[in-house]
Amino acid sequence: MHERILVVDDEPDVVELIGFNLRSRGYEVISASNGLEAL
Repeated sequence: MHERILVVDDEPDVVELIGFNLRSRGYEVISASNGLEAL
């Protein structure tokens, strides 16, 4: 079972870059583009 991380940022490129790096380290990444979506 992989640990899950929520990445929240309004810049899609930032979310993609962070998500890529975290996935390459074995994390499951969930992303949201704003605080409301994250909730």
